[in-house]
Amino acid sequence: MKTMKEQFDKGVQRKSNRAYKRHSDKIHRLRKKGDRLKGKENSKETLQAIQREIKETQRQRRRLPSSDPFDEGYKRLSYYRYADDFVASIIGSKADAERIQQEIKRFIQETLKLEIAEEKSHIRHSKQGVIFVGYWIKTYSGARVVKAIIHKGRHTTQKSMSERIQVQIPPGNLQKFCAEKRYGIYENGDGRHKAELSILSDAEIILAYNGELRGLANYYALAHSVKGEMNKLAHIWQTSLFKTLAHKHKTHVTTIAKRLKTDNGYVHTVQEKEKTRIIRLFRLKDLKTSPLTYQSIDIPPNTFALTLSRSEPIRRINAEQCEYCETKEGPFQVHHIRKMKDVADGKELWQRIMAARRRKTLVLCVRCHQRLHTGTLPGRSHFKR
Repeated sequence: MKTMKEQFDKGVQRKSNRAYKRHSDKIHRLRKKGDRLKGKENSKETLQAIQREIKETQRQRRRLPSSDPFDEGYKRLSYYRYADDFVASIIGSKADAERIQQEIKRFIQETLKLEIAEEKSHIRHSKQGVIFVGYWIKTYSGARVVKAIIHKGRHTTQKSMSERIQVQIPPGNLQKFCAEKRYGIYENGDGRHKAELSILSDAEIILAYNGELRGLANYYALAHSVKGEMNKLAHIWQTSLFKTLAHKHKTHVTTIAKRLKTDNGYVHTVQEKEKTRIIRLFRLKDLKTSPLTYQSIDIPPNTFALTLSRSEPIRRINAEQCEYCETKEGPFQVHHIRKMKDVADGKELWQRIMAARRRKTLVLCVRCHQRLHTGTLPGRSHFKR
């Protein structure tokens, strides 16, 4: 794929769209004409007519792409893979896509000696999208305009976007999940109880329901408008949960809802011997979604704060000195204890040192470390010269 990309890619940027440029030139001429008429007598009606013509030309221009989408001098090929699932995207014609597909098939069959899943192999327009690792990846266009854009000292409007990639929940996946988990009928939002769960405790029922919806929500956390898309499923899920608890206790759904309701959502309390355990019903509002900024996609995170900082143990190791015998002849090792309680009442000198420093680590030379583990580590006076 790297070789194919080097052979396929062409050009630096697309050519400008001639029709779009004609509209831009017309707007430019009209604005210059309006600037010449400003401040002159009896020019108000003419200026208003010019403004109306500018707005109409802008409206027509917004329907057009600024660059030529069929420019043969600009082509791109990209390849993405996860395990045995992959997708190749191109900027080019359908004939180019068919040729690339045949070359990939030939390589997989003849070189790798593998079979291709024909039912999963398709050529799709970017607006139709493809299913990749459970997400529906597609492009979308925005007709929205941004107001008060200053361009060359003039307030004007500008298209906010042309085509952008978006990941969404595949159509039908939520309906399928609802049917598999038997929450109810997705189409009319009717939740149903699960009689087989009645033998479990309330805590086990809630934890089972929580795990199912939380797992699905976390998986699709990167999808566009995931909370809005999953809102209907969450309502059916909650109704099914309440009906299951009501079926277990032979009561009404409203009674269960009142029993669990608090100021901060629905909560189930379990009284244990020494403490009270709180089980909170999962809510979509608690789902943490990371906002996608297109400038940061595929860029490794900045981890300098984690990798370049120096904690106290690292500084002590870099000091290259045994903290017991004070020798500077390495190498050095770090002795660890599980908890401070292990050395709190210790009688050995190294134990008193760790207890006084309130540290669970001690940097030692190899000789002292070996003696410590064999129980033959002498007092400090032994090392003084």
